[in-house]
Amino acid sequence: MKSCLEIQILIKQIFIKLLAVICLVLPAQLPAQDNSNQIRNELGDPGLPRVEKIKQLNNLARKLNKDSTNQALVYGHEAYLLSLNQSDKKLQVASLLNLSEGYLYNDIYEQALQYGYSALDLAEKTGDTLLLADCNTNLGWVFFDAENTSFAMQYHREAYYLNMASDRKKQIALSLNAIGLIFQLRNENDSAKIYFEKALMKAREEKMNATISATLNNLGICENYFGRYREALSYFENALSIKSNSSDLLAVAETQNQMAFSYLKIKNYTLADSLLKNSRSLINKSTSNSRKEKLLDNLHISSQLYEGLGQYEKAFENLREYTKVSNQIISRNKMDVVATMKLKRESQDKENQIKELNLSRDLRVFQRNAFIAGMILLIIIGFLLYRSMRQVQKRRNDQEEFKQKMIQQDLQNTVTEKEVLNSKLEYKNADLKYYALYISQRNELIRVFIEELKLLGVQDIKKENTPEFNKVIRKFQQNLEINSDAQEFNESVDEMHKDFFFNLMKKFPGLTDNERRLCAQIRLNLSIKEIASINNISVKSVEMARYRLRKQLNLQTGEDLNEFLKAF
Repeated sequence: MKSCLEIQILIKQIFIKLLAVICLVLPAQLPAQDNSNQIRNELGDPGLPRVEKIKQLNNLARKLNKDSTNQALVYGHEAYLLSLNQSDKKLQVASLLNLSEGYLYNDIYEQALQYGYSALDLAEKTGDTLLLADCNTNLGWVFFDAENTSFAMQYHREAYYLNMASDRKKQIALSLNAIGLIFQLRNENDSAKIYFEKALMKAREEKMNATISATLNNLGICENYFGRYREALSYFENALSIKSNSSDLLAVAETQNQMAFSYLKIKNYTLADSLLKNSRSLINKSTSNSRKEKLLDNLHISSQLYEGLGQYEKAFENLREYTKVSNQIISRNKMDVVATMKLKRESQDKENQIKELNLSRDLRVFQRNAFIAGMILLIIIGFLLYRSMRQVQKRRNDQEEFKQKMIQQDLQNTVTEKEVLNSKLEYKNADLKYYALYISQRNELIRVFIEELKLLGVQDIKKENTPEFNKVIRKFQQNLEINSDAQEFNESVDEMHKDFFFNLMKKFPGLTDNERRLCAQIRLNLSIKEIASINNISVKSVEMARYRLRKQLNLQTGEDLNEFLKAF
């Protein structure tokens, strides 16, 4: 008797086989691109190894996903079926990601999430950090497109950390841009701009023209949001200059739409109209599934333009077409997703309302009881007032004297606590400094020892002992380079001086990790020579680092760097 899980797997495999058959039976009914012909011909080669065939099917699906998602899904399912028979989890993950992306482009979020989570589960079993990063990125885009910014942020941040751990510079830039887009979707454009600027810097380092153009465009949208339309135009013009030779028509159209909005806001209606017409022409030429989203932007801005020109009939026509396209682009599946989110939010609102009603009821009961208690207390006080008139003044004096004593005691306790805290901090700083001096002296001793060993010369060592002698020298050099005590010292400084680093980075967010570490070592009154020895660098390097740090902190000649850092 087969288990339910085995039956599900069997049904899934039958479904994939049916899709693979559709790929062979109905190729003419699905839109294809010219760049896929060569790969399809190669796939027909009976001598092609199965692994290579799976890879080529995945490559073909990836290329077709944006413009021909139906055909891409067929190739993705065929690749997944072959990878299941091959028992190669990494190939299965690649196929599942293609399928998730394909369903995402078709706005079928349930299937996109199903394949995305299946890919993530498999990637976790492989332990491959790169695959995990790609899976988290995919899920981030699924939730972003469904406008669930909370989950989108969760997965894109996880992808960012994984890419950072693997030092994938290009993917880091893409993750930063994605996080910026999520903040932009939330209308938190101040935060969005920070991430776009970071993404732009990374993309320029890696010469990623497409990403550079995209981040410039996103920065321009931020400036439009802030009402800085001329600054926005500067970003858009730079983005457009990079896209001038691009084959991505929709990317150019998107920038032209945003430029038209900027010109509209500064009342340059002629340029706005020209840009909107150019953008509309590019959108009409595109065959991408996402062309309607750009068309929506074009129609919305065109409606605003004609309204500004007083041509209300044309404005109404564009608005009517906008509504028509909007109804086409919002699939039933996406509406269900949004409705589910709304229902969840309404449920939470109802729950909060119930809590508020309970709190209000409890408050009314408390107020009633407090009023009754107050009345009883007033009656008792009135009854006792006559008898206690003679003792009132004495009680007041006693109370005043007691207050003065308490105040003095509190002041003494406060001073004592402050002194204790300062003593503890001074003790810990002194301990850290002694530790730093120990590391410095030890490193210096090792260096001197290595130099003395080298001075012995090969002539003083027997030939058969020379390898062992060199091994000893290398061992000491490796210990000096690893410098694990210095790493432990830096971690201790980071832990003890969290407030210092927080205040410093708040005012100077551009400081690097090395500059931040140098600030802490200077603040501990370590000499240049000691800092050089701890970090295993030359004195000249430390002097240059101090010089650059002073420039970063905007210190003038004569200002004491140590005193400046103690203020944080």
